[in-house]
Amino acid sequence: MDFLREEYIAMFAKLLSRFACLQAVLGTLAVLSSPCLLTNVFAEEYPHQVVDTIEVPRDRLLAIEQELAFLRARDSQQQMQQNTPQDSFIEGDIALVSNNQFTCGQSTSCGCLDLPSEGFACDCCHCQCYPCLCPLPEAPCIECPHVSTLSPYFNVSVFGALKLDMLFGGARAISPGTPFFLAPGVSPGFENNYVSIHARQSTLGAAFTGPQFGGFQSGGTLITMFFNDNVVADQYGLLPLQAFGELRNQDWRFAAGLQFDVFSPGIPTVLPFSALAASGNAGNSFRGQLRVERFLYPSEEKQWTLQFALSEPVVSTIDSKFRLLEDNGWPNVEGRIALGLGAVQGQGAAAKRPFEVGVSGVVGQLRSTEPAVRQVVANVWGVAVDYRWKVNDFWGFQGEMYTGQGLGTYNGGILQNLNATTLQSIRTSGGFGEVYCYWTPCLHSHFGYGVDNPLDRDLDPAISAAGRTRNSTVFANAIWDVNATFRIGCELTWRETSYISLSDNEGLGFQTQFQWAF
Repeated sequence: MDFLREEYIAMFAKLLSRFACLQAVLGTLAVLSSPCLLTNVFAEEYPHQVVDTIEVPRDRLLAIEQELAFLRARDSQQQMQQNTPQDSFIEGDIALVSNNQFTCGQSTSCGCLDLPSEGFACDCCHCQCYPCLCPLPEAPCIECPHVSTLSPYFNVSVFGALKLDMLFGGARAISPGTPFFLAPGVSPGFENNYVSIHARQSTLGAAFTGPQFGGFQSGGTLITMFFNDNVVADQYGLLPLQAFGELRNQDWRFAAGLQFDVFSPGIPTVLPFSALAASGNAGNSFRGQLRVERFLYPSEEKQWTLQFALSEPVVSTIDSKFRLLEDNGWPNVEGRIALGLGAVQGQGAAAKRPFEVGVSGVVGQLRSTEPAVRQVVANVWGVAVDYRWKVNDFWGFQGEMYTGQGLGTYNGGILQNLNATTLQSIRTSGGFGEVYCYWTPCLHSHFGYGVDNPLDRDLDPAISAAGRTRNSTVFANAIWDVNATFRIGCELTWRETSYISLSDNEGLGFQTQFQWAF
């Protein structure tokens, strides 16, 4: 019994001790919860302790505690980065500047980014993210003058890409570095293969952002490429692709300058600059243009886009023979209406809805003059349907179909506008289709077919034996986005070109591409 009594006394003593500690803690919390810390009250409660009298506001104390927590987290992250320098990332959202269909989410606690969807096996980083989705460490800052403008109202962002293209073909193209169509077949026993290694697809651009006024954001874009002004000439030069200024808001866009066509805007995902032009991809030429666009939003997941443009009738970028044509004193008129469905994905110029279908058209005139002989005015018109559907994160498809006449300057009719004898417009029809698949967020492939088929009877075999009656391309490629700046691609093609009187030609082609985007 004495033993039990001693145990009870010891337990009671421990309880009293813990109660005294709890009372002290509650007293301290009561002081902290007051508007300020009154240490004189603390001194009255504990007269045996000597404390200086300091008043600290409660909001200041909370700020100090938050800063302390932040410094501890930062020190922990720096220590982790020192241990594994290859895992140093910039946290936040990031989207690849490419055709990648994936967008990273918020950063996770381990420092990498959330995967966009399930179903892929992770293979990089200590927290296993895909390398093309991982932000890269920023380049070190260099003390030097920054880009500025004479006008203090504009900011300039410079961008571009350095590219090396290597093309190998079994049948010689008219322009080996930019294969629009194949040259006529050669006699038996003669070689027809070719190779082209160049960097003419390298681009340099600048985006201008100006002041807001009247409810519109002002800005502009300038993009150049290192092709000659006649792309078929296969020489280096400086080729302006875009040079326009704009005013835009959520509902309207007004733009003036050098822009891509409103008519037939679809473009396949291929490596050559020709992009199936003259082989099923009409439109996408660049010409002086005054454009108005209207955006309507019946709901958050539905958008109507209305586009209208007055544009230059004759462009001579692809074929120097276009310089023999002239306008008839009136601009071409282009228009398009499109419906987009689904939530917007991506940001800025890359923002798209998963599904879109559009109908576009163009009307105009071309004039041919034989001095002191005759003058003929030929009508130009075209109608096109373009479509695009990202079915899910793994695959989707896109394409377009068109028909019309006099579409040579719009990359249709295998770059042929007029009959050499009658000087009347050549009628043509064509289109392309593409299916793409993302094997992983970093590796994607695109498979497609394009064909351009002018009406044979609109061509004149007696005058133009080199008249092209049909041109088609089958393509398959694989594009690896190593990271947000570096890309490697390879593409296999089969091209066929038919002529009125000359020998037809067909052959296999292979292209590799290395790209550094900045």
